[in-house]
Amino acid sequence: MRPASDRQCMAHPAAALPMTLKRDLMKKYAYALAAALIASAAHADQPAQAYVGIAGGASHISVDCTGATSCDKSDTGGKFTAGYSFGNGFGLEGSFISFGKAKGSDGTTAATLKPTAFLLGGVYALPLGSDWGMNVRLGLAQVKTKVDARQGTLAGSASETKTKAYAGLGVTYAVSPSVKLELAVDSTQGQFAGEKGTVRLFSFGANFAF
Repeated sequence: MRPASDRQCMAHPAAALPMTLKRDLMKKYAYALAAALIASAAHADQPAQAYVGIAGGASHISVDCTGATSCDKSDTGGKFTAGYSFGNGFGLEGSFISFGKAKGSDGTTAATLKPTAFLLGGVYALPLGSDWGMNVRLGLAQVKTKVDARQGTLAGSASETKTKAYAGLGVTYAVSPSVKLELAVDSTQGQFAGEKGTVRLFSFGANFAF
């Protein structure tokens, strides 16, 4: 048989903790609860609403340039979005993105690759303060990869469409209750003739609620 004091410690492990550690743990739990309540309150103040957004910026297309005498993977692209926020932080979005184009040549053949995508997915808006916030996006993208090629006087084009996962992240700033500026990155994958590559758009734009 263990002494009564040992049995008490096994039955109530918290009793063996120093009082200062208990207070620290209680403070951490209180801070976490307060943060959760503040986030919930911030979302509670947001009405359900529809919105549209437009953005543009720099794009990057990952292509294999092995054997090419020239290769340009960077361009400019654009994004148009229509969405609906449920007022609790969660929302649904549909978007169209043009990722610009990548160009390459091996001296005899020149090719241009142009990926575009229709996106559908969910978004979660995380408040970072009274005006600042963060959007986390995840969904599916129907990515069309078009390739135009030219060799001398011969030219041709082909395209391939695949469904891929996409992810996005954005930082927002509310300039008014109905207008938010957003700095964002959206990423998915293009595919053509069995070759795959990541396509990204780094954009700056605005979302308009109504």
